[in-house]
Amino acid sequence: MRKLFISLLAVSLVFIFSTPAPAAEKTMEDRIKTLEDVFGGWSFYGSARFATFYEKSDSNFTKDNDKVTNSVLTGPDQKETQWALANNSRLGVAVNRGDNFGGRVELGLKNDGSVGLRLGYGSYTFGDVTLLIGQDYTPLSDWDYSNQVFNGDNNLAGWGIIDVDGKRIPQVKIKWNGLQAALVENKDSDTCGLPASANATTEVLMPNLEARYRLSMDKFFGDIFGGVNSYKVKSKTLDIDKTVTSYALGLGGGLKIDPAFAKAMVWMARNGKQMGLHQADAAGATFAADNSLIADKDFGWALIAGANIQTVTVEAGYGFVSSEKDTSGVNKDKAQNYYVNASIPIAQNTLKTAKFSIVPEVGVYDYMKDSSSKDQGKATYVGAKWQVSF
Repeated sequence: MRKLFISLLAVSLVFIFSTPAPAAEKTMEDRIKTLEDVFGGWSFYGSARFATFYEKSDSNFTKDNDKVTNSVLTGPDQKETQWALANNSRLGVAVNRGDNFGGRVELGLKNDGSVGLRLGYGSYTFGDVTLLIGQDYTPLSDWDYSNQVFNGDNNLAGWGIIDVDGKRIPQVKIKWNGLQAALVENKDSDTCGLPASANATTEVLMPNLEARYRLSMDKFFGDIFGGVNSYKVKSKTLDIDKTVTSYALGLGGGLKIDPAFAKAMVWMARNGKQMGLHQADAAGATFAADNSLIADKDFGWALIAGANIQTVTVEAGYGFVSSEKDTSGVNKDKAQNYYVNASIPIAQNTLKTAKFSIVPEVGVYDYMKDSSSKDQGKATYVGAKWQVSF
């Protein structure tokens, strides 16, 4: 049976690629499309993204690469040029097995030559409801507000736009008429800064709950979103058995009046780090000297505006975040991020399935002052992202 299937597959491939075309000559893309239709609606795609940015840090800059992920800067008074494949380059396949079943597998192509799984899920649709299981963007990480391209298309994530660290996480998700609700694997529960000598452990019994509802109209959309999680931190050595609870709530929306558009978001969170939220400088919940739990209050907002000028889209964005320990004598740890860019389409094929674009951008990652009012410095960048989608 297996040999028969392989033989039929080989015959199909030969037929599709070698059969003479009719009067209107078929292109290779037409034949590939035919092949995809024959084998169950498989649709292949890819995107090569290249970062060419000059970066400069000031004398107070002390942040590590985990803050600005694709940055080459690691300390003060540095000047470097980033000339590399962006780590969000990808190759994937989307599958549509009729009206009810679908799926997607997407691989990330890293600058260091490694390949990792970005997306891997299956879906089943019944009526207006879609059930998705597997690794996908979570309701608190899949946003279309900003088009900031530096730092691997960061889109102000963690710098005004609420974002889950890791973005694509295993989950069970329901989608229905603008609503997304998901039970997401809790990958960020930690011992809240307890020393190794405490021999602390975590007890995670429930996944994170994330939800989002979008109301869409012709020239306007609005979002309301939130999430919650809870787990325990235990230490027999320090006699600790504490429940750590996190939550996030927010609103956002956008308005489009051609050729201009504007989008904005505001949110707050408590112990966001333990929920998996990525936010510049947020420390998350910690234990005090008396083993009581000190909560961390987080806040963020972002504003993006731009205009479509013929085929070019010009955009400016600003994001602000702050983190504050729930204890006296501690100031807010603030950070801000702002940029200006232009998305310039260079070329596309006749079927509009492949495109080449360049996005020049200039921006600043400003860590402002920490909780002790110490200036943390900033990094400035200018350059462009080059992208070929195919």
